Amino acid sequence: MFLENYRRFIKYYGKGKKFQLAGFVFLSLIAGFLELAGVALIYPFVMLIVNPQILVNTSYYIKLQSILHTDSSIITALCIGVFVLGVFIFKNIFMLLIIYLQTKFTTYWKSDISRLFMNFFMFDSYKNVMKISESDKIFYLSSLSSQVIDGFVVRLINLAINVVIISMIIAFLIWKFPLAAVVTIVFTTLSMVMQNKFFKQKINRLAMQMFEIQKDFNNTMIQNVYSLKEVKVLSAEQHFYDKFLKADNAVRKVQLDQIFYSSIPPYIVETFIVISLLMLGALISIKNPQDGSMLIASFAVVVAALFRIAPALNRIQTAIININSTRDFVKRINDIYEKNNMGSFNNIQNFDNTKIDFKHEIRLENITFAYDNKPVLKHVNLNIRKGDFIGIIGLSGAGKTTLADILLGLLPVDAGNIYVDGLKLTPKNYGAFRELTGYVMQEIRVIDGSFRENIAWGVEKDKIDDNKVCEALKSAKLYDFVMEFEHGIYENPFVGTVGLSQGQKQRLAIARALYRNPEILILDEATSALDVVVENEITEILNKMSKDRTIIAIAHRLSTLKACSKLVYLKDGEIVDVGTFEELSDRYADFEQLVKLSTISEKK
Repeated sequence: MFLENYRRFIKYYGKGKKFQLAGFVFLSLIAGFLELAGVALIYPFVMLIVNPQILVNTSYYIKLQSILHTDSSIITALCIGVFVLGVFIFKNIFMLLIIYLQTKFTTYWKSDISRLFMNFFMFDSYKNVMKISESDKIFYLSSLSSQVIDGFVVRLINLAINVVIISMIIAFLIWKFPLAAVVTIVFTTLSMVMQNKFFKQKINRLAMQMFEIQKDFNNTMIQNVYSLKEVKVLSAEQHFYDKFLKADNAVRKVQLDQIFYSSIPPYIVETFIVISLLMLGALISIKNPQDGSMLIASFAVVVAALFRIAPALNRIQTAIININSTRDFVKRINDIYEKNNMGSFNNIQNFDNTKIDFKHEIRLENITFAYDNKPVLKHVNLNIRKGDFIGIIGLSGAGKTTLADILLGLLPVDAGNIYVDGLKLTPKNYGAFRELTGYVMQEIRVIDGSFRENIAWGVEKDKIDDNKVCEALKSAKLYDFVMEFEHGIYENPFVGTVGLSQGQKQRLAIARALYRNPEILILDEATSALDVVVENEITEILNKMSKDRTIIAIAHRLSTLKACSKLVYLKDGEIVDVGTFEELSDRYADFEQLVKLSTISEKK
């Protein structure tokens, strides 16, 4: 299961990366060879210093002197020393190059994963994307890819490089000092396996804890930041602050344990290395008790080898710990991929560039929709003629907003079709239909930008039409307010979502929809937060616009309902009736009761 999760991760998120991963394995072989060369050359260098007579008659020494054009053993030794130094310098430069390539590779890999998630959020069906909470979306985009790449991929590459380095050096020690090397390797391996078994279990438990509490921490943080106004109104600052402290303490405690236990292995490895050094030295001394120069050279090689092995062992131990600690994150990212079919999700875009002309009517035919097997709309049939000012009314849960979302193509129907002048709307041509529509939600998201940027949201700054911005602001009765600012439409009064009243935000939303001069305007409780005077003004504007626009308004406010040319009365996902305000009031007692429960009564 452990290896299977990583295999799935590479399969899902590593497309085009396998060749590069293989390249790092090849680079690690070169790095291991350079490490080996540096260590191996220590022996002849020391021997030429302490007892050159042993080597002067060897064929290698004679050939080397002929290349260097010298008879001096000291000069030859110094040349070897300079070469060894050059090997180590070149090796270090080479390792820095590997680190740069590795950092570049993993950085772009994290970016690819974040882009994959953003592509999924942007282009998959709204029905699928809306099931994922905001905190989870932020976690997927920002933290999850880093957790997996930094904790798994980077450590896996480091593990491969250091395993190769250690394997080559150990192979050299076995060749040069077989008995001493084997005894020491067995001792060190057994010791590391024992400590790794302990740390693996501990780190895995900590990783599982972190996986669970991190989500709770993210939810608490987002809840507190997004709900500051409500928190203060409730005078519940201490409650939510304490809640944050509890979540924060839980995260920090696990982080503390993770850092502490990750810091222990290097010291244990260092102890093992010292013991191994003493064992190797003792065995070498026993084997060569009379040859002092060879003993010194051999011991120098052993010291150099262990000097290179020690940090590599530490990196291996750290890599193993981090790889183990990321197993739940790897499983999570794999499950997300499979659950949402991210390899071939339905990329909802406007592939049909044919313009849709709306001249006569929009027809909803037998529309049925269920959410998680719970029926929301049942066999809805509705004709919307061009120029209609239609109001949709019903109790909460009647399916009003769902009907608007289906009309906009945000939610795919389970049955039925929508036609515009006989043309069937499909995912491929819905983009063209949306070009005709403007949508005003009950809650508006303002961006950290100027008024003009907020009005022309989604349009590049240099392509914004200021005249259209001003006209939209005037239509939404917000122009005079904006022009009170020093820089007018170029002013940026927003701090997060703060800067405008709720009513001003809704007028901003209306202006945003009107900027594109839509033929069809859909409003979802868009006047619910406006005061009576401004709401009547907006209603009058909508009434005037209905002469050359089709308006569909989900509303409870009486003035808006009375301005509609006809009302659609929804109840339990079905259309009860369609008629004028007076007609529905006369026919249905519960409709009249619904009107009385609305925000504004006729007397007000």
